[in-house]
Amino acid sequence: MKNKKVCCWDLEGPISTVDFAADIGKLLSNRPELSLQDYDMGEFFFMISNYDDYIIDTPGIKERLNISEYQPGDTLRIMAPLYLACYSETELLSLAQQNLGLLPGCMDLMGILHREWDVYVISTSYTQFAHTITGALSIPQDHVYCTDFNIDLLKKGVNSIENSVHILVKQIFKKYLDNDKDLETVLEDLNDFFWKSEDSDYFRIMNKIKVRGGKRKELAIEDISKRTGTPISDMIALGDSITDINMLQRLKQERGIAVSFNGNEYTISRATIAITTPNNLGVLPVFESINNIEDFLKDWVLEYPSFVNNPQKIKKGLISNECRDLFIKYDFVPEIDDLRSKNKKEILSIIEKQKKMRKLVRGWAGTLG
Repeated sequence: MKNKKVCCWDLEGPISTVDFAADIGKLLSNRPELSLQDYDMGEFFFMISNYDDYIIDTPGIKERLNISEYQPGDTLRIMAPLYLACYSETELLSLAQQNLGLLPGCMDLMGILHREWDVYVISTSYTQFAHTITGALSIPQDHVYCTDFNIDLLKKGVNSIENSVHILVKQIFKKYLDNDKDLETVLEDLNDFFWKSEDSDYFRIMNKIKVRGGKRKELAIEDISKRTGTPISDMIALGDSITDINMLQRLKQERGIAVSFNGNEYTISRATIAITTPNNLGVLPVFESINNIEDFLKDWVLEYPSFVNNPQKIKKGLISNECRDLFIKYDFVPEIDDLRSKNKKEILSIIEKQKKMRKLVRGWAGTLG
């Protein structure tokens, strides 16, 4: 039997509109366990997400704080003790099942890809959400690399994090709000809280979590390459956020196909192709053209102005009849850009288009890094 081609997907963004950690973070305001009803915990999650970006973007800060292992997406590590205190395994699974948030066309796309592609998911998402989504898409669980969050195991030996939460939420977060949400006013407070509190249960729980982001996504790519015997140069990877930068950069370096899917400045600079689309099927032409991708990209860019607003005007032969029919069915046309041929001004324009689509498709979650 012929080996299938290999593709690797980020989950939240390219497959689902949901940011599960952000959503359950917002719900903390409704939970009685830590008495957080007076606080907008969605805004709190946004503060922590921006803090994550600060750690990744600021030269030398990881060395100063002695956290060289910190990776993009470790927001989920920082938030984990709060979730552990407020949710059970059953509750998180139920919340995951209530809102899969699949992009339009996702079920159609995965049905097509399963014919010839070995589909892997590499996601920062907690296991409860990642396994629920991939199960619905018939992606085997051993094809899913995500953030292990074993609530029952993690709760053993934990006393209380209430004192830590009082400092983090009722003092530091309140200070952040009182200063017009200026992150700089609380940076040192956050640095001291997270990286100099080794004797707290909060700290101990946090450091048991290994988020599948940044470098750990690249390690997953290497593992998948070894498992399948597929050179990284023959793979496709799709991502949309700061957590995907190492994965995309590795594909780009190895001359694979690195796709920024409704991404931002973090992914565009590490990708070879940008796909801006309201529908998951917008990536299908790239998968169909894997063996002649450069010729396809030239033809697509050349013909794009003639059909940009009407998929029925797509010239037959440019994409498969099946793909064209699906574009007509869903009444959309993706924008596909070869980033290798763009100048700086064009790149900036693509970044703005991708960020706009990201916010349109994902809503509140689309504002996160």
